[in-house]
Amino acid sequence: MVDELVTQSSIALPGLRFRQIVSWIGAVAGALLLNSALFGLMPGLVNRSPEKTVVTDVVPMVNIVRLKQPEPPVHRKQENQQLAQKTLKKPQHPKKSFHKRKPAPKSLKIPFEIDPSLPAGPGTIPVLPMETVSVDAPELKSSYDIGEIDSGLMPLAKAPPLYPMRARRRGIEGWVTVRFVVNEQGRVENINITAAEPETIFDQSVRQCVSGWRFTAGNVAGIPVKTRVETTIRFELK
Repeated sequence: MVDELVTQSSIALPGLRFRQIVSWIGAVAGALLLNSALFGLMPGLVNRSPEKTVVTDVVPMVNIVRLKQPEPPVHRKQENQQLAQKTLKKPQHPKKSFHKRKPAPKSLKIPFEIDPSLPAGPGTIPVLPMETVSVDAPELKSSYDIGEIDSGLMPLAKAPPLYPMRARRRGIEGWVTVRFVVNEQGRVENINITAAEPETIFDQSVRQCVSGWRFTAGNVAGIPVKTRVETTIRFELK
């Protein structure tokens, strides 16, 4: 019995292997066919363009534009003629009514009588003699005093004199009367010492000081003139 089973199993094994091999070959062949079919269909699926949309109803677009009515052409000649007519027309003024003057009567009739006993008046009106007024500039003198000029002198620069060092050391005080002329430009000229106490101590200081003074020139009838000035300068120690 054992030998029979062994022989039967040895006979059945080659048949199973053959079937398995055939099924593997069939599976591989089917897979190859399926792959080849898919590779053949892929280019057609990729290159396939989508279907175009079909427009059934077409709606037309309508644009409404309003145009201005053309104005009638105006000729330049007509405009120029109208302007010329306007300028030529002058405003009409109302006519003035002139009344005719009545002629003066040759003889004047007086409604009353004149008394012949009255004295007769002068026949002509006496004419008074005309006086002549000279408008020439006044005769100017070489120089004027302060009381003779129209406007007084106004000092512009008037510095005080320096106290002499010799007199300061000795404690000397005094005064100096000086006379000078202010010319037409307001400068000082013709300086003269008329009196001094003590003499010759303060003269040089006064001359240097007064020569630097400046004034507004004196005027006579609006004309600048030379003006004579006299003043006294005192020297006192404090």
